[in-house]
Amino acid sequence: MRFSAVLGTYYFAYFAYVGAYSPYITLYLKEAGMTAAQIGLLYSIPQVMRIVGPNAWGHLADHTGRPHAILRMAAVCSFLAFTGMYFGAGFAWLFAVLVVMHFFTSAQMPLAEAITLDHVHERPGDYGRIRVWGSVGFIVSVLGLGYVLDTLPVAWVLHVSLALLGLVVAAAFLIPAPRRHTHDGAATPLAAQLKLRVVRLFLAAGFLNAFAHAALYTFFSIYLAQLGYSKSVIGWMWTIGVLIEIGVFQFMPQLTRRFRLETLFFSTFVACALRFALIAWTAQWWWTLVIAQLLHAFTFAIYHASAVGLAGKYFGEGNRARGQAIYISVTFGVGGFAGAMASGILWDLIGPSWIYSLSAGAGLLGAMLLWPGQRRGAADR
Repeated sequence: MRFSAVLGTYYFAYFAYVGAYSPYITLYLKEAGMTAAQIGLLYSIPQVMRIVGPNAWGHLADHTGRPHAILRMAAVCSFLAFTGMYFGAGFAWLFAVLVVMHFFTSAQMPLAEAITLDHVHERPGDYGRIRVWGSVGFIVSVLGLGYVLDTLPVAWVLHVSLALLGLVVAAAFLIPAPRRHTHDGAATPLAAQLKLRVVRLFLAAGFLNAFAHAALYTFFSIYLAQLGYSKSVIGWMWTIGVLIEIGVFQFMPQLTRRFRLETLFFSTFVACALRFALIAWTAQWWWTLVIAQLLHAFTFAIYHASAVGLAGKYFGEGNRARGQAIYISVTFGVGGFAGAMASGILWDLIGPSWIYSLSAGAGLLGAMLLWPGQRRGAADR
C-alpha cells in the first residue's frame, strides 16, 4: 500500500470520527440535561487539551523521530478512554472522561500532519490530495449519522463514535515510519522563530479563526434544530461545506502555484466575516444558509491548507512537529477554548444572532491584521 494511500486512510478514519462526534455530541449532551454553559465547557475540553497536549507530543516526536509509534499509542488510548462515556452521564463524570480522551486525541492530528508534511516535502501542493480523504470520511459519517438520528435515539452518537475510533486505531497501525527524519540539531531555535513578526501575526490570526468557528462547532446543530431543521437536513448542511472543501483540496496544487500562501490565508478571513454574518442573520432561509456553508471552501479548506503550509514554512524542518503543535495549541487550543467558553456563557444571554456576529467580527479583525502584509506583497519579518 503506497504511503499516500496509507495516510489518506488514516485521515478518512479520523475525520469520520470527527464527523460523528463534533456535529452531534452537543445534541447528546443537551438530551442528557446539560445547560448551554455546561455544553460550552464540555465542548471546549478538546481545545484546552490542544493547548497542552500537542506541545508535549510534538517535542517527543521531534526528539525520538518516531511520530508513527506515538500516533499509534495515542489512538489506542483515545479509544479506551471513550468507553468511559457508557458508565455515566453526569457532568463531573463526562468532564473527567472527555479530559482523558481528548488529551490523547489532541496528539493525533499534529503527528499525522508532521508525517504528511515529511511525505509531501518536495510537493507541498499534494497535501490537499491526501487530506481530502478526511473530508470524504467526514461526509460519510455526518450525513449517515444524521439520517440515523432521525429514527434512532441520540445515544447512537456514542455507538458510532466509538466504532469509528476503533477504525482510527486500525488505520494508525498501517502508518510506517516516515521516509525521512525531520530532527536536525542545526535547526533554528524555536524561541527565535516565535519572535518573528510574521509568525506572531500568523498565530494571532489563527487564534481569531478558531475563536470565530468555536460557536459553529459547538452550537450550529442546536441552532438549526431550534430553527426547525430536521437532523437529516442538519447533516446535509454540514455535508455541503465538506463537499465543496473536497473540490478545493483537489485544486490546491494549482492554487498554491498561482497565489502566495499568505494571500490565500488572508482571503479566508474575508470569507469568514461574510459567512458568519449570513449565519447570524439569515439562517432561517435555507438558501442563504447554503451560501454560508459553501464559504466553508475558504474558511476551512483553503484556510487549513494554507495555514499548515505556512506553519511548515515558518518553523522549518527541524521543528516541524513542534511547530505544528504550537500552531494547533495557540489557534485551535487557546482560540477554540476562548470561543467555546464565550459562546457557551453568552448563548442564552445575547442569543445566536449576536454570538455569530461576534464570530464575523473575529474574522474581520483577522483580515485587518493580515492586510498590511498583503499590501506589501511579502512577509515582513
